[in-house]
Amino acid sequence: MRKLLTQIADFVAFWRPLLLIPIWTPALLGFWAGGGNQGTKGATDLLITTTLLGIGIYGLNQIFDAPGDRLNRKNLPLALGFISPLMAKITVFLAFAGAVIMTIDRTLLTLTLIVVAIVLGVCYSAPPMRLKDRGYLALAANCLGHGFLIYILGFAWAAEKSGARWNWIVFARALSYAVAFGAVYLFTTVPDADGDRKVGKKTLAVIWGARKTMAFGLLGVFLAGAMGVAFGETALFLTAVVSVPFYWRAISEPTIDNHKIVRANQVAVLVLALLTCFYMPQYLALIFAAIVFSALYNRIRLKVKYP
Repeated sequence: MRKLLTQIADFVAFWRPLLLIPIWTPALLGFWAGGGNQGTKGATDLLITTTLLGIGIYGLNQIFDAPGDRLNRKNLPLALGFISPLMAKITVFLAFAGAVIMTIDRTLLTLTLIVVAIVLGVCYSAPPMRLKDRGYLALAANCLGHGFLIYILGFAWAAEKSGARWNWIVFARALSYAVAFGAVYLFTTVPDADGDRKVGKKTLAVIWGARKTMAFGLLGVFLAGAMGVAFGETALFLTAVVSVPFYWRAISEPTIDNHKIVRANQVAVLVLALLTCFYMPQYLALIFAAIVFSALYNRIRLKVKYP
């Protein structure tokens, strides 16, 4: 029984539950703007779909990044050999297929957004494109995929039933999340820079160096906060206000402190997620489950304290 539970836990950990939070959050915020604020139903189906999408994208990333993950000492189930490459590939295929199936009976726009997100995820991790190793293209892919597309997907999901109007403000709000997630992405490249450099990856932290990368990241946080005010995304503005001191603390250190960089990103992601709960209180249970599972798995299975 203990072995079975361990295998199940390894399988769930492969999904990267903590990284699903920054997919769920912009999707729900887009859903809220598209009709959730008027009582439109369908948030649960949206969460299931984005979960499947995230599992597929993160799983594919782990498949192609296993050597680098070992070099960077990332405690990931595939890199550690806890799950087999075949199981990983089957999981990715089924997750992508499930995401498409969830949208087959919806509008063509929604289905198209899911397909585009999957294609972008494949291009991000898989050769020959490997956008994640191409510096500026990696940044663009994160802005487009993590922020813009997911927010638009959430809006479209609700608008199907609510009849919400598409106008420039919808895309401006989505752009503000693109900037926000692009800024967070810049900070994520810094702790991995040494390992990425050794395996020949050309991330922006490798190209620019840590200080310049973090400076642009902080600028992005400020810009996202300003756009949040301008376009009525209060949660985004408040997240910027709360997270700026943490990012500034990481930047102002005389030597690069990876722990403080990671902590600043955690604060930004968690604050935005918790603020989303003011719109959709039930989301809190999902956040709690993801954090508790990850904490218990890391401490019991991997013997590390994270998060």
